[in-house]
Amino acid sequence: MLLTCSVGMADATSTTGVKNETNVARDYVLGAGDLVRINVYGSPDMLTEARLSAAGTITFPLIGEVKLGGISPTASEKKISDLLEQGGFVKKAQVNLVVMQFQSQFVSVLGDVYKPGKYSLDRPSTLSDVLALAGGITSNGSDMVTLIRTEAGTSIKHSYDLRELIANADSKSNPQLLGDDIIYVNAREVSVLGQVNRPGKYSVVSGVRNVIDFLSQAGGISAGGADKIIVVTNRDGKVEKHEIDVDQLYRKGDALVNLELADGDSIYVPRIPVFYIYGEVQRPGSFRLERNMNLSQAISLGGGLSDRGTERGVKIKRQVNGVMKMISANQSDLLQPDDVVYVSESLF
Repeated sequence: MLLTCSVGMADATSTTGVKNETNVARDYVLGAGDLVRINVYGSPDMLTEARLSAAGTITFPLIGEVKLGGISPTASEKKISDLLEQGGFVKKAQVNLVVMQFQSQFVSVLGDVYKPGKYSLDRPSTLSDVLALAGGITSNGSDMVTLIRTEAGTSIKHSYDLRELIANADSKSNPQLLGDDIIYVNAREVSVLGQVNRPGKYSVVSGVRNVIDFLSQAGGISAGGADKIIVVTNRDGKVEKHEIDVDQLYRKGDALVNLELADGDSIYVPRIPVFYIYGEVQRPGSFRLERNMNLSQAISLGGGLSDRGTERGVKIKRQVNGVMKMISANQSDLLQPDDVVYVSESLF
């Protein structure tokens, strides 16, 4: 759908592009192969169409060879105007230069597009225009597109959301491209890790977008999975960690819990929380820690006390602030993950 919309977007913006083409081209840097049309107000005989040579020059009436390569149309107009005035050919020359064809600037389109490669900016072009030239984004392509541009000798990355581009159709979400820009379309992948049946990376395609969708792609939560999962999202460079209750996720499934995910997000399903019990109980070992489980319930899971066991003097070994401590416990005390319960032997 994004492919169709992207191409449609290019068509939709073509009308406004024609209206704004002259203004947009004012910032363009002329180079070899560009075709320009130059006229001087009040001097129709000076109307000239010329293509910049490999050296960036053209030949203009009266003043001969003029180098325009490396400067903008506005600067070119002033240069020609100054030369006409300095030569005494025209007083207060008013020069207008229009770029008819842009041949000297290229952009590269890489990643998950149908026709990656290098494309000539033969006219003022926006992000959607060039994506359309590259055949659009493949089914595995991300909603987020990265534009890499060199500014003052430094490479700067800008990210653009195609959904905003389609919805807004403005210059902020659909920028004008410059020569040597690089457009990179990532694969849309979300990592699903931890206690799931098929951990791995999954693409945001075919309607697979939210937490439930991706958990399903990964075969669901395994028997060893916890009832709370961790979802990490990255939006505009801001990383956020969300703890989601699995029961609430599947019962409600609303957007506040069932988050929509994007490329680079991840889901982590921790292992089920457990506690350990040993000493004078019938079945020592590790057991699943249920919510709000107290010491008395834990001993019951261990099969109850052995003939020599006593409820008095039960100890819990617990990590507190990174340090293992032995804590005296009461029957109503709640257990925490990885607690080790020790039931001592009765002395009588």
